[in-house]
Amino acid sequence: MAQYCRYCTFLVTGNGIYCTELNKEISEKRAKSVNKCNSFDLNPIDAFGENEKGYTPRKPKQKECSGQLSLF
Repeated sequence: MAQYCRYCTFLVTGNGIYCTELNKEISEKRAKSVNKCNSFDLNPIDAFGENEKGYTPRKPKQKECSGQLSLF
């Protein structure tokens, strides 16, 4: 699962973007990009309010198309 700061419980937005767990201010670009934070805690609601449906992970792709033969 990809981790984004925007879906973390510890992210606070308002006048700035602040991580309460790391006690530092972060940029909007960093909050919206994938990271590997050890203190990540999933909150399915988007902190920026851009994604109203919430976080939904991608479905894994199939390796082979069903009903078709592989050429290689």
